[in-house]
Amino acid sequence: MDPTSWRQARLDEIPSRHDDAFWAQWAEDPAFGRGWHSIRDHFDLTSFGINAHEAEAGGQLVVAHDERDDDDQDELYYVVRGRARFTLNGENVEVAGGEMLCVGAHVMREAWALEEPTLLLMLGATPGGPYRVPEWDGG
Repeated sequence: MDPTSWRQARLDEIPSRHDDAFWAQWAEDPAFGRGWHSIRDHFDLTSFGINAHEAEAGGQLVVAHDERDDDDQDELYYVVRGRARFTLNGENVEVAGGEMLCVGAHVMREAWALEEPTLLLMLGATPGGPYRVPEWDGG
C-alpha cells in the first residue's frame, strides 16, 4: 500500500480471491470459503495478514492448521458477531461476539460457528520479524 494514501471499504465489498475448489484441500465443510473476505489482498497489505470469514451456525470458520510452516505467525481472532468454538490442541474454547483469542504459532487450531451468522476477523504476523505472504496465499 502506498504510505501516503488511504482506502476505505465495506466488508461485503471485499470478495474472496478463491473458489470452493481452492478451499476443498483443507476444509471439512464444503461451504467453507463462501463467506471469506480477502482483506489483505484487497488493500494490498504486506505488513500483516488479515482476513474475515462469516459462516452460518455449524459452518467451519478456520480450517485445522498451525503456523509452523508460515514463519511461526501468531494469530489474533476477533469474533465480531455470533459465537465460535475453537479447538486448540484438542481443547475446546468458546469465544463470543466482542471477544478475542490470541493463538501461538505451534498451536493446532480450527473453529466452527455456533450461531447464525458468526463473523470472525483474523490477523496474523511473525513475532519479532517481517511479515511474509504465506505460500498458500489465502488473501
